[in-house]
Amino acid sequence: MIEFNATLLVAMLSFVVFMFIMNAIFYRPILSIIKKREDYINSNYNDAKNIAQNAQEITDEYNEKLELSKNEARKQTALKIEQVQKDEFAKIQKAKDESKIEIQSKKEALEQDKNELKEKVDSEVVKSLASDITYKITGKYYG
Repeated sequence: MIEFNATLLVAMLSFVVFMFIMNAIFYRPILSIIKKREDYINSNYNDAKNIAQNAQEITDEYNEKLELSKNEARKQTALKIEQVQKDEFAKIQKAKDESKIEIQSKKEALEQDKNELKEKVDSEVVKSLASDITYKITGKYYG
């Protein structure tokens, strides 16, 4: 059986003293190093997390600005196209109006020339007919 004597008591006491000595010399420094390392890892992890979050915010901001710039460029392009189309339409309309005016003036000039030629032809025809009639009646040509 198990005997309880002084040897057991001394062994227990020496074990407890050994545990205190091991704790003071070995376990506390190792636990301290483990704690420092854990704090260092957590600090770096948090820093990395913050950097990643900042990078994501910057990327989001960049994408937003890029989209705004694209939209602004589209608006500017649409405005320029619209302005060019208006200018083109105005030039075409001006050219049509000028063409109408020129055509009208040419028609009037042709009409005037036609009337002049008609009068000239009419007067020459009348003179010619009168001359022919006179010649036929009198037998003499009056030119």
